[in-house]
Amino acid sequence: MVKVLSYEDFQTVPVVDMDEMTPYLQVSESDGKSFPLPGEEFHFIRLDLSLALIRHPAHTFFLRVTHETLGSDGYENGHIAIVEQQSTPRHRDVIVANYEGSFIICRLLIQEEQYSIQTDEETSTIEPDMEFAIWGVVKDMLIPK
Repeated sequence: MVKVLSYEDFQTVPVVDMDEMTPYLQVSESDGKSFPLPGEEFHFIRLDLSLALIRHPAHTFFLRVTHETLGSDGYENGHIAIVEQQSTPRHRDVIVANYEGSFIICRLLIQEEQYSIQTDEETSTIEPDMEFAIWGVVKDMLIPK
């Protein structure tokens, strides 16, 4: 099953100026048990990660990996792929494709004018009569905690 995530599923995170960082964290004096939040005593901006990671927002989507077809390359169940539909796929790119009625993450192999896809289990040559469509190129991977 493929679950497409929207930009709103990701929160912005604080960015602290390097000049304002300290090399240590002090224990909070109020309860003696917890550390202060990093950067809480500093003025900081908020960075929208989608602006930092995504070149073409109108042609990009997030895809949660549910099948480990490329687990050996780090594309594991629960990881979130950033997929760009505007990119031209090249030899050895990781892509999202509709292959024989199922969506998969695989590696695209192009040799002369012959296309093949590679997963952990096998390499399959794409024949003209096969159902195959490239939906996008995986540009980056987010690994949730």
